[in-house]
Amino acid sequence: NRSPQFQSFSEKDKRAEALRTSLARALGRPLTSAFVEKYRARGVVSGDMLVGDVSGRVALIVDDLISTGGTIMRAARACRAAGARSVHAAATHGLFVGQAEKVLFGDPALGQVVVTSSVPPGRLGRDRLPDQLVVLDVAPLFADAIRRIHTGGSIVELLES
Repeated sequence: NRSPQFQSFSEKDKRAEALRTSLARALGRPLTSAFVEKYRARGVVSGDMLVGDVSGRVALIVDDLISTGGTIMRAARACRAAGARSVHAAATHGLFVGQAEKVLFGDPALGQVVVTSSVPPGRLGRDRLPDQLVVLDVAPLFADAIRRIHTGGSIVELLES
């Protein structure tokens, strides 16, 4: 019997693999994957073992959301310690709560962080975003999805394009 946390990890794993496959296809070359362990017990996150070879490579950490930045930084440090040439992160939602700005953008272990505009990055509390932060606008994607729903178009084709 699988715990809900394990099932959730499996779904994330499938999405990460789908992204790896799509990137490999777009780049026209094979890409490898690696994993960093993560345990959560009573609100405390632990685990930093890296499984996979990132030595001399560019590592891309993929997650569904960035809250405090702690998980991303643990993974970034593990990749750098294992010899990654550079480390970048991508997440769907950038919440950036608490000390996230200091955690993420004050440590040379992590290069660029890419998030979507699903959550406004204004929580960082600054007029200008950090140079390492890239925010991808998802409004056109949502607009196209809504248009397709109302006109009988295909959402599957939209997501596959």
